[in-house]
Amino acid sequence: MLRLIDWVYGIITKNPLIFWACMLTNAVGVVWGGVIWYGPMLMESPLWAWPFIPDCPEAALWATLAFLLLRYGRDRGWFTAFAAFSCIKYGIWTLCFWAKHWSVAGFTDPEFLLELMLFVSHMGLMAEGVLLATRIGPLATPLRLGVIGWFALSIYVDYGLGYHPPLTDTVPEAYVFWVATILTTLLGAALLLPTVAAQRAAVPTNLTS
Repeated sequence: MLRLIDWVYGIITKNPLIFWACMLTNAVGVVWGGVIWYGPMLMESPLWAWPFIPDCPEAALWATLAFLLLRYGRDRGWFTAFAAFSCIKYGIWTLCFWAKHWSVAGFTDPEFLLELMLFVSHMGLMAEGVLLATRIGPLATPLRLGVIGWFALSIYVDYGLGYHPPLTDTVPEAYVFWVATILTTLLGAALLLPTVAAQRAAVPTNLTS
């Protein structure tokens, strides 16, 4: 699987036409999502909440910056981890959201084609996160905890303070809360796993009897 991911990463990053097409697609997603989808909500929210509101457009923005930094050898492990976490979390969250919506509303919604476009585009967002996750490299535990802490805080802001993404009538708030919580927990554990493994490897084993 890692070889496949490396192969895909190489195709995207070593071909300028493909790379810049992907970056342009991300930019369109950032502008469209931030202005059209989240614009009205941003206008009604305090400035301090803005960093927590346009989840998916921000994830696409972080991914774009992370890929550019990697391309030009200026990457920072913590930022790559942050972008990967964001893309995977909100990519999967959106897939779960639309799957739940369709399971109740069916596929006869007049805006189904738009919903399908959003579903497919967020599969791409998730895939970007997976590609970035393989580029994180060594990262100190406090930095890993900082990344996890941000996304834990975002759950509180979204569902504790009411700044979660717009929902349809068919998707309960409790459902998306648990999706966000489970994803943050699993991704947080995955981000800490290399550190735990390294710590165990550093513990000397007593081989004498």
